[in-house]
Parts: sequence; structure tokens; C-alpha cells
Amino acid sequence: MSMEPPIEPDESDCCNSGCNPCILDVYEDQLKKYKQRISNSLMTKNNCISPTSYTVFKLINIEKQSEQAFLFTFEYCRPHKGQPIDDVNLSYKPGQHFLMKGKNYSEEFTRAYTPIPVENQSKLQFTTLIKLYEYGTMSNYLKKIAVRRETLWRGPYGDFTINYDVQDMLLIAQGTGIAPLYSIIHDIINNEDCYTFLKLFFCCKDYESIYLREQLYKLSTYWNFTYEVFLSKSEGISPKYNETIHSGKLGYDGIQTYLKDKNSVNVLICGSENFMEDVKRNVLRCNVKEEDVFTF
Repeated sequence: MSMEPPIEPDESDCCNSGCNPCILDVYEDQLKKYKQRISNSLMTKNNCISPTSYTVFKLINIEKQSEQAFLFTFEYCRPHKGQPIDDVNLSYKPGQHFLMKGKNYSEEFTRAYTPIPVENQSKLQFTTLIKLYEYGTMSNYLKKIAVRRETLWRGPYGDFTINYDVQDMLLIAQGTGIAPLYSIIHDIINNEDCYTFLKLFFCCKDYESIYLREQLYKLSTYWNFTYEVFLSKSEGISPKYNETIHSGKLGYDGIQTYLKDKNSVNVLICGSENFMEDVKRNVLRCNVKEEDVFTF
């Protein structure tokens, strides 16, 4: 089967007489099939990351998000002996996470991080949002490693599967818990066959903690995605045009106001254990079925 993209017709090729099938509709159908063949081809290649063994990825970039949070970008660098690098692919589903392995003088340790989509990124690279804590074991390890350092990763993990047929999806994130939800939002928005309305409630400590703010603002130009930010400390914040920022924490009333007229809805929650428990309890009070609520 040909892997060449279909040739796009000119608008003038359409006779505008209502013929069936229209040449423009045929092109769109062929383009979807072509993209699906490309996607299937990538998935059948050998995945360069495995859930049962560690793979070497080189740190290639660190981008500051705030005083404590950074975007770390890694690139696959160790193909198996005799295997061309073109024969491998980095495959994972939106919302899945990888485990990074670190080591100091006395112990080895792992932490989970979620890859997020980045525009024009190489197929063998991934980027993670990581908050560095003052006394965190992995944080201290990451503070010391430099660009071009080799690191160990395994994965992907996580059993969440997007329901592209649901009418509405409410996503509620706390802090770096935005990472898996952002990847899901990005996937749905870029799926031309999905008509789900997306609403994000992003709970942050302060202005500096609105991670991925520029990316979220860009996505909010799409017809089916809006977001609201809830700040525990709101001093010094200037909302962007059409950006909604609340002073205070998200509570039952805010969740109930959104959910009260929703008949077909999935609710996704990511944050600390206490945060997810509290939010899930409030969501269930709004008569959402437990099977329609997913915590990461």
C-alpha cells in the first residue's frame, strides 16, 4: 500500500454542483487514511522505551518555568547493536508516564514523570515538567546533572484511555499535575474527529505556579477548550485577554456550577493524594458516576 500523501486538489477543481462524492471530500478521506497508515507504521516499529528494562536517554535541554519548575528534554541515544536508529520509535499514550532512575552515593531511586507534547519535537525526544524540591532525593540528583548527561528511563505506564465520544470532559489539576492532563487536552484538540468540549480547572499556589501557562493560552484559541485558574495567593497577577483567574481555592460550588447541566461527562483529576481525594468527593456529590471519574 502506498505511503505517499494524497495530492491536494485545487478549490477550483470542485464544480459546486453537489456531486457525490465531491473531489474535496475524497481528498479529506484519503488524507485521514494516509495519516492513519503513518500512525500504524510508527506504532509497529520497535519502541525505544520499555516498561521492563531501562533505556538510555541523554538530557539535551533545560527550560525554566519558575524558580522551582523546569522543562527537561531528553533524547534517545543508544540503539541496540546493529539496529538502525530509523527502526525505532518512542511510543506512548497521552497521560502515560515514565520512570526515571537516579543514583547517589548510597542508594538508587525512581520517580514518575509525564511526557508532554512539544511542537516540532523529534520523534525520539520527550519533555517532562519537573518541580525541584529543596530536600528531594531526585531533585538533588537533577540539580547536579548537566546537559548531555545520560539518564535511565523505563515505561510507559498508565491505563487511562481517552473516550473520544464523550460530550464533555472536566479536567482538574493541581501544580505539576497539569502534565498528564495537558497531554490529553492537546491530543483531543488535535483530533479532527473528536467533538468533546474540554474544561480545565487549574489549581495553583501563586502566579509563578501557573505552569505551561503560555501553552494553555494558545490552546484556548480552539473552539472546544477553555480553562480557569484558581490561585491560593493572587497578589501581582495580571490575567491575559479572555483568561479567567480566581482568587481563592476551587471548592464544591465551582465544580457543581459546571457539572449541573452536563449529561455525558468524564472528570479527570491529577494532583497530590489529598487534593485528588477532596476533588473526587466533591465531583461525586454532583451525581457524576464513579466510573466516569479518573485520578492519575
